Amino acid sequence: MKNDPMVGDSSGAITVSTLVEAEKLNGVQFTAAQREELVAALPAQVHEIEALRRLSPSLPLQPAIHFDPRLPGVRYPRQKNVLRLSTSEVPDLPSDDAAVCFAPVTHLSHWIRTRQLSSTHLTELYLARISRIASRLYCYITVCADVARAQATAMDVELKSGKYRGPLHGVPYSLKDVFDTAGIPTTWGCALYKDRIPTQDAAIVCKLREAGAVLLGKVVSGELCWGWQWFGGDCRNPWNLEEPSGGSSAGSGAATAAGLDAFSIGTDALGSILNPADRCGIVGLRPTYGRVSVTGTFSTSPSLDRVGPLCRTVEDSAIVLAALNGYDPNSVGSIDAGFGYDASIDLRRLRVGYSPKWFEQIGVERRNECEVETAELTALEVLGDLGVTLVPIDLPDLPYSALLEILSLEAAATTFDELTSSGRLAELVNQGGWPPILRKAQFFPAVDYLKLERLRREVMRRMHYMFRDVDQVFSPTYGSFDLLLATNCTGQPGISLRAGFAATPARGMATTDFFKPVDRCGPTQLTPRGVTFHARLFEEGTMLALARELETRLNVWQRNPAID
Repeated sequence: MKNDPMVGDSSGAITVSTLVEAEKLNGVQFTAAQREELVAALPAQVHEIEALRRLSPSLPLQPAIHFDPRLPGVRYPRQKNVLRLSTSEVPDLPSDDAAVCFAPVTHLSHWIRTRQLSSTHLTELYLARISRIASRLYCYITVCADVARAQATAMDVELKSGKYRGPLHGVPYSLKDVFDTAGIPTTWGCALYKDRIPTQDAAIVCKLREAGAVLLGKVVSGELCWGWQWFGGDCRNPWNLEEPSGGSSAGSGAATAAGLDAFSIGTDALGSILNPADRCGIVGLRPTYGRVSVTGTFSTSPSLDRVGPLCRTVEDSAIVLAALNGYDPNSVGSIDAGFGYDASIDLRRLRVGYSPKWFEQIGVERRNECEVETAELTALEVLGDLGVTLVPIDLPDLPYSALLEILSLEAAATTFDELTSSGRLAELVNQGGWPPILRKAQFFPAVDYLKLERLRREVMRRMHYMFRDVDQVFSPTYGSFDLLLATNCTGQPGISLRAGFAATPARGMATTDFFKPVDRCGPTQLTPRGVTFHARLFEEGTMLALARELETRLNVWQRNPAID
């Protein structure tokens, strides 16, 4: 341990001067007598910490404590597993290959079931597009062409024999490269693990195979679930190759938006599904915490991680969530909750909360903001025209920004512990991403971490009370970073969908200019604009029904980037 950068030289004596400097880091102050007392007691504590750090727990091992989004004393009715889709007419199969690849799952499913389209042919169309386009977007890490062809052939054979698995039968998809796939590399977007080949499939990989979906390949995760940068480059936005696709489900957003899969699966610990959906102009669904198994999934934060789909349309995401939903006894935090979706429910009874402040600027942590565009304001107006009751609200006055520390502290104590203690953080591609955050986390007192969890419980309680007055909350995806943080930490579901477009200059590849244009006088390009619904725990069905109706009225989801 002598060379361990996180422990230092244990032979160095702890003195009163050591404590005086350490007090500055922890925001405390002791008396002279108290310092003398600590000088005598702390060496034993340091010895215990050193012993703790000598342990090498297996990577998936999570803390003995786990998060439950459900409040004590609150009843959460179990739902029946129902999937009642809209009765919208499906057009005939297009003759244009690109139009087929950009079609939503609802259309592809119908064409496959009615034998207008084989899974084998559809898979070949996607593989050809991937071969032609993916390298420009830096969005695929591993293409599983042989696996995809074998699965597609099997699905066609089953359909001919009369076996139909449901709406994902024969539909090709991609996986964020954080899900274990037996015999196929799972790199987590990090060069340190690019040769890592799991021996088992993640739980959701098994579920999707059972549903009949065809795996095209593994798409980019930002390095260790941070941003859009990975060991192969920066994942690009199909609408503007000078922009990032968002992260950390970067490849999921880019590939689906570019028609390189029918849908994709991502993960979200702090907007990592909603963000690329917003940036790439598609639909991203972050389910209720615990609804979808995380077994076999790279974890950044055990109490925040969620698995969800990125799709062409809202109803596509309902279809995929129905396949992913289910209790898993091997997944820490898994909750046994049914999932019901009915597109025909009466939306006029719903009360939707919003704040006019959220429709002024978008940004992160009250910095890097830019003005909301007409598309978001139009979406709010159209939402009101649906007959719902719009209710002006304000978030409870709480220090939401402090909740950011939960992600860094859990990551530092679990997944990234070995990288930090060994000094291998210096080998990461993105030195402005995880490394400074994880090093800073080493100086966060455990006592204050538990106080932070008490704040989280208060946020959960206050948000529960707010949602007693409204059924859902609506805003531009980044109209309120406090709202994003709050629902992230309470475990509540959210969905981002396209509201329209704006002509804007390119937004940069660095987080410091993530929202603002790099050059306000630069050439403009069509930029998707997104809005988001957040709902009560486990009420994705109602949220999806309302989002689908808004999507239908806005009628802007069909436009595709000119990536061809």
